[in-house]
Amino acid sequence: MSAQPFQLAEHPWLSLLVVAIAEILGQTLAEVLIAGALKQSRDAPLTQFWISLLGHTLVLFVLVPFVLGLPTGTHSFRAYVDAIRLSHVQPFLRLLLLGLSCYLILALCQASGVLVYRALEGKPITWAFLRDAIDFASELPPKSWGWLVSLPSALEEVAFRGVVLSVFLLKYPERPAILFAALGFGAIHLINLASGKELAWVLGQVLWAGILGLFYGFVVVRSDSLWPAMIVHYVSNLFIWPLTNYLQSNASIQTQAVYGVVFSFGIVPTTLMILWVILFTKLWPM
Repeated sequence: MSAQPFQLAEHPWLSLLVVAIAEILGQTLAEVLIAGALKQSRDAPLTQFWISLLGHTLVLFVLVPFVLGLPTGTHSFRAYVDAIRLSHVQPFLRLLLLGLSCYLILALCQASGVLVYRALEGKPITWAFLRDAIDFASELPPKSWGWLVSLPSALEEVAFRGVVLSVFLLKYPERPAILFAALGFGAIHLINLASGKELAWVLGQVLWAGILGLFYGFVVVRSDSLWPAMIVHYVSNLFIWPLTNYLQSNASIQTQAVYGVVFSFGIVPTTLMILWVILFTKLWPM
């Protein structure tokens, strides 16, 4: 009997590694093409947007479905977007409300972390302080291109909660599959060491990304759609500076990492958002 052809989709851990490496190489290739060939500054907002968008698109909508055959072993684009739950857009209003309400919880936790830090400094929390410390308008037009630059970050959900989580769900029960995808999501942030960021910050980022990844995986499975997770990921990336700039400007790197793990992205918001998703989907089933 002839041997069965190798199917990457049957090997979730190898699939995780391949997708992670492909994402890194895709961003590198996009940077060479755009920042190098077109002689554009790497730090320009529009350049960042195009690099990120091109890198994610090449990997997630060309390489992964048509070459790697993930997450189910098929090479059909229609089957791909359905398998990763990207095409699951109904019930639209409930999915939108779920994503926005989860982000509101996350934003309140981030703001709470700033207030806790301010209180522990022994400084007053006044209306003037709140007005200066939290400025959402700073990330909106015409002051900023942040609304555009942050858009491709939502495609990280396609990679880790769409492709990777779906592969793990084929081999593992729901809870360990969510955990394993979250661990991969946290671990890929180690790449930030190559950009010269401090070890304490990167380790904190690995921890809170892994913890928050538990929420992302849970909300995708519970809602049977990628869109709530993509909404939270995009909006949280967009408004993280207005909500936490006081902490980032005044606290040490080590303190920022601790507050990130507890308040900004980690334990507290993840726990509250998961509890909210459970309640929301019981009240309004998807």
